[in-house]
Amino acid sequence: MRSVKETMLEFLFPPRCAICGSLLPLEKEERLLCPDCLAHPPFLIGEKCRICGRPVDNDVLCHRCRHGDFLFEAGTAAFSYETMQEEIAAFKFHGYRHEGERLSHLMAEYLLREQPDWTIWADVLTEVPLHPNKLRFRGFNQAEILCEGLAKETGMYHVPGVLERCVDTLPQSSLKAAQRKENLKNVFGVAKKEAIEGKRVLLLDDIFTTGTTLQECTRTLLRAGAAAVRIYCLSVVCKEEDFEQNSIEKP
Repeated sequence: MRSVKETMLEFLFPPRCAICGSLLPLEKEERLLCPDCLAHPPFLIGEKCRICGRPVDNDVLCHRCRHGDFLFEAGTAAFSYETMQEEIAAFKFHGYRHEGERLSHLMAEYLLREQPDWTIWADVLTEVPLHPNKLRFRGFNQAEILCEGLAKETGMYHVPGVLERCVDTLPQSSLKAAQRKENLKNVFGVAKKEAIEGKRVLLLDDIFTTGTTLQECTRTLLRAGAAAVRIYCLSVVCKEEDFEQNSIEKP
């Protein structure tokens, strides 16, 4: 039951959809997306970069991935980060852990609509890991929650904790693009090698920015014997100004 204070705050500052900004119905269960955005999500569709999923015009790779030597064979994202920024921040940092179920549902809807063969291609679904210090601070790994929901709706085989983060590094968001690669050298290890040897792995994360974290995770998986790796992210950063800002990820 809502307190008088909570009711007054909702009256003065009514909740709005994190995507379109429309007023949300006052319900017992807190939610961040309106019924229209849940029913008609603003997915990234059309021509997309085959590495990161950013929109492109008559090209296979976007200008950022064109000069990268990525080890994963393909990647995609359901939304632009700019569209989902408020939703992702609330999910990860502001106590809306339950939003992971809705977000994973949207990720499943997108994948089954745009890349249905990926659910058959993948032998194993797993997530980008958090260091134990960050996991204790946040209380959960957002990528693992998304994996759990995605596996439930698509039938993919989710193996949590395949990768481990062995070094507690500086947040990638606090570094320039050129510093991110050095920051992640020899950071990841494989905790469940038998689960991915000779297998095709679909690696999931919430945000694709430069791809450095995903590249290093892929390198670790391939060295441990994975046959191939593809990437699936909830969102991909599309605006140039968002690549250098430090607010995409928090410690």
